Amino acid sequence: NSGGLWVCGPLWPTEEYCKLIDELGDVSDVVLPVNALEHKAAMKQFVEKYPMAKVWIAPGQYGPFGECGAIKAGMSADQIEKVVHAASKTMGYRVDGILPIGSLSKDSADNIMPKNLLPSWTNDDEFSVETLYVELPENAGPVSESAFHHKASNTLFVTDAVVCVPSSADFPIQPIFETYFDATVLVDPTFWPRTVLQAVFLPLRAESDSSGSQYYPGYEALANRLVRAPILRAFADARSPNEVSSWVHNIVENDKFDRIITAHFASPITASPSLFANAFEHLSQNATSESLSSALPPITCQDWSTLDSLNSFIGDNKLGAPVVYNYKAGCKDINE
Repeated sequence: NSGGLWVCGPLWPTEEYCKLIDELGDVSDVVLPVNALEHKAAMKQFVEKYPMAKVWIAPGQYGPFGECGAIKAGMSADQIEKVVHAASKTMGYRVDGILPIGSLSKDSADNIMPKNLLPSWTNDDEFSVETLYVELPENAGPVSESAFHHKASNTLFVTDAVVCVPSSADFPIQPIFETYFDATVLVDPTFWPRTVLQAVFLPLRAESDSSGSQYYPGYEALANRLVRAPILRAFADARSPNEVSSWVHNIVENDKFDRIITAHFASPITASPSLFANAFEHLSQNATSESLSSALPPITCQDWSTLDSLNSFIGDNKLGAPVVYNYKAGCKDINE
């Protein structure tokens, strides 16, 4: 509403990237919506490029000088202010506020933290925010992701929550791949399916159809549908199912949207709250074989082998919290 540009999860501030952003307007707010390394790597350089912008970060960040912590229920205004001010030293760049855990909207803002430490775009009811925060003792650090509902456009902004993998038939290979691969590689019909499978940690298991053409069942299971990425089902949902399920419930109950913008693969995605919820059906306590079959991608039990092996390695070597939930719910045996 202020007329400024809101930038969520910025990339490296290359000349080309900044030119495209500057054509849209003046950057007024920059948001770091998760604490995953690949999404935070460019943050310092980006905010240095736009020093007048306000900077807001999801909780549980770790920077070059330690962890930022989180804004939790029951903290006093002085405690909150100390945590926020310390975050600037920890991250190595100015931080104006840390998004509180749970729900943040105009109605709830006054009960959470001082207004000067909250984004103006939540105070004026432009956005509502739902922040997932999971801190398990056995993990290397906390996990967080904030989802933003922009009410005027009925758009839900997420980073890793869900993805929509386009098929190469509907979404031609993008020119950026030409900077990495030869033309002979890009015209190979298996290039895109293999790229997708490696990105989501499913095995490159191929089969042949009746005509002898090769296809990848794991890719076919994911293509052209809104899904929870397999790697997040296996790593995040398997270890903190209740927290993730509660986060999804709050998003679906509180936010009325008809499209989703996400950080990976295709966007924007035409999707309702119910379709978003379906991507997490594996976490439902009331799930049936029928609901799992209709809501989830038909990934075979065997195609979870790569992620099974990684979870076994993590467990055997005590590198993280144990798996406590069946993240493969609804999978079918390849021989069935």
